[in-house]
Amino acid sequence: MKKKILLVDDEETLRWALKDTLLDDGYDVEDTNDSVEALKLAKKIKYDLVISDLTMPIMNGVQLIAEIKKVSPATKAVIMTGYGSTEAVIEAMHTGVSDFITKPFKLDHIKKVIRKVLNERNVSDINADSEKKSGKEDVWLCEELQGKQTESWYVAEDETETSKRVFYDIVETGERNVALFGSFPREAGGKNLDIVIKTIFRYEAKTCISSSLLVKKINNFLCENVKKRFPLMLFCVISDKNEQKFSYSVCGEDITCFITSQDNETICLQSYPPCLNMFPDMDVPEHTLSMREGNRFIVIDNGAVAKGFRKGIIQKDRLKDILEKDVAGSCETVAKKMKHEIEGLYELAAYERNGAVMVLNLRNRGYPSWKEEMSISLPVNNYDEIVNLFEEKLSKTVKDECKRYEIITSVNEATLNALLFAYKGEEKGKVVLRFSRLGEDIIIEISDRGCGFDPRNCEEPDTTLYKGITKKDGRGIFIMKHLMDRVMIQSHTGGGTSVFLAKRVSFNGN
Repeated sequence: MKKKILLVDDEETLRWALKDTLLDDGYDVEDTNDSVEALKLAKKIKYDLVISDLTMPIMNGVQLIAEIKKVSPATKAVIMTGYGSTEAVIEAMHTGVSDFITKPFKLDHIKKVIRKVLNERNVSDINADSEKKSGKEDVWLCEELQGKQTESWYVAEDETETSKRVFYDIVETGERNVALFGSFPREAGGKNLDIVIKTIFRYEAKTCISSSLLVKKINNFLCENVKKRFPLMLFCVISDKNEQKFSYSVCGEDITCFITSQDNETICLQSYPPCLNMFPDMDVPEHTLSMREGNRFIVIDNGAVAKGFRKGIIQKDRLKDILEKDVAGSCETVAKKMKHEIEGLYELAAYERNGAVMVLNLRNRGYPSWKEEMSISLPVNNYDEIVNLFEEKLSKTVKDECKRYEIITSVNEATLNALLFAYKGEEKGKVVLRFSRLGEDIIIEISDRGCGFDPRNCEEPDTTLYKGITKKDGRGIFIMKHLMDRVMIQSHTGGGTSVFLAKRVSFNGN
């Protein structure tokens, strides 16, 4: 039997487009632009789902849903809105709204939400019958079991009664992607609390440029509106394709995070052990990383792993070995492998082994894909050939000759510094250069895996004078910052250095 959907929105174009899409998907759809008429229809017909705009004359979406629930409690509800407030979220959740859709939205996204909500009804009914038979009154609605696999991420989790409640979400905002992963104890109760958190996340993610500020807003909301205190774990990451960086915040004593690259480099991310939902206005640290093609975040929500890691029972290298061994494959494959490997660690014998593993790959069509790459091995026999190769690559791409030579000069300085200082004595290594286009910018990354340095110990060169500046005094940095639009240098002692250069240019073929 076809599922019956009532669509209520005073925006005619959107309503028609959505109705046609849902009819094509096999749903039985009724639509109206009038909330009063919608209520009359709901009193005559039992709908499986009502999709309503939040802001409408006479009755808003929340009021309409509340009235429909009085005559048809089993009807599911989804609210669409172009803006919102935490007060509206709270009111809607109390009314029984299953999910929020923020405008503008992609049709594929709302179709996924609809499938999840309608499928969830069957799961909830089964769970409710099971709970009634077992004499339990507190029914936990399972919101996330559908569609947790995408090309960008996968979450492998325990679904036992003793496991945590896990939730996750991604918001795409054009230039940025914002991802959230969180968990809290099932015994904390809080029916639909994860949906409340995700809804606040979606509202704030559109304008929030800081992962720490976003997490802090969620924490303040919970502290002010949720009476029961329980430990909340959150991992939030914002990727900015223009700035070519990730910013992330990790809060919770059970969360351990890593980032891996395609060349099997693994970095342990700094975390903040205190949990959220305990104190309002608590500081939430934020850290940044350069964004590279193929980066993957691996978030392990497992108290045993976190405790073992902090106490030194599990060595960092032990976890890195597992990560680097299992980094290949889809997000689903990696998440399942990681979860299996972690549960098999003999070091965890004294602790519980259940938990969740999220693998997140924020690469998408909006990110730059490197078009050119070259590797310079040491020692260098003929450096003039390398400079000529720079020019050959850029002459095919950059139209403006003056800007092209400014870029070549900057790349030359960064490469010389890497060749001279990255590797000591007879130590062998290489310098890798990657060239790409991002909108109107050309992006160049010059990286090595040499000795590295601590940027905090380096002073900026005096940019008011050029005369007398030597390599030791920062001549290369001065030239790059003088000639390029954006310069970012990241280095770790013993871990190598990466220099990112960006310049707005006119491209050949435009």
